[in-house]
Amino acid sequence: MIRYSIKKSSGFSLLELLIASVLGLILLAGVISLFLGSRTTFTMQEQMANVQTDGRFALMFLERHIENAGWIEGDFGGTIYAVDFDAAKTTDGGSGGNDSITVSMEVPTGTQDCTGSTVTTSVMTNRFYLGGTDNTTLLCEGNGGGTAQPIVENVESFQLLYGVDTDANGVANHYLDATTVRNNGSALKVVSVQVALLIMSEDKTLQQKVSKTYDVLDQEVTRDDLRLRRVFRQTIFMPNQAYSLIPKQS
Repeated sequence: MIRYSIKKSSGFSLLELLIASVLGLILLAGVISLFLGSRTTFTMQEQMANVQTDGRFALMFLERHIENAGWIEGDFGGTIYAVDFDAAKTTDGGSGGNDSITVSMEVPTGTQDCTGSTVTTSVMTNRFYLGGTDNTTLLCEGNGGGTAQPIVENVESFQLLYGVDTDANGVANHYLDATTVRNNGSALKVVSVQVALLIMSEDKTLQQKVSKTYDVLDQEVTRDDLRLRRVFRQTIFMPNQAYSLIPKQS
């Protein structure tokens, strides 16, 4: 007669189940932490890339119009101010404020201003300044009759300095703000423009607040929040204005 021995199989104990659950939660927490860290890094890189794109585009757009300022098509018979230092057109915002600039050039019939509107006069003027609901949108406004158009957003500071050529050699000797240039009558001696923009990220991406002071030409801007920022600077030479200052040989 054959006898069978049956062994009872026991399951996991409560302690073993608890230990397994804890280990599983630790592993899950590690995976979640890694995912969140990667997501945060990606978001920061994306926001900074957007800031850099906006900054480069703004400088490129401004350079195109400022560099060509002062151009004269032919025998104009008048005076073209590369930068129009009228108090209402080119301004210095002073401490804590933002600047604005208006540039001019002679153009043929049918030329479009910075907004895409057709200019009906022989002189085209384009004004650049910060506006919008919170004054953080860089706008351009031409004399073609169209409404002001946005160039880039999230601009916290827009500053300008003007290179004055005092010895008529086509090179700036020093840089002054708009008010000083206007008061000392140096408008026709301006041969270059220094431009600086402080651009912030669209979203709050930093993990903790960081207090930092940014040098934006003649202004210092301090911020303490969760946004990324970068200052973009460029010196733009105006060859047409410089050429008009250099004495012509007979």
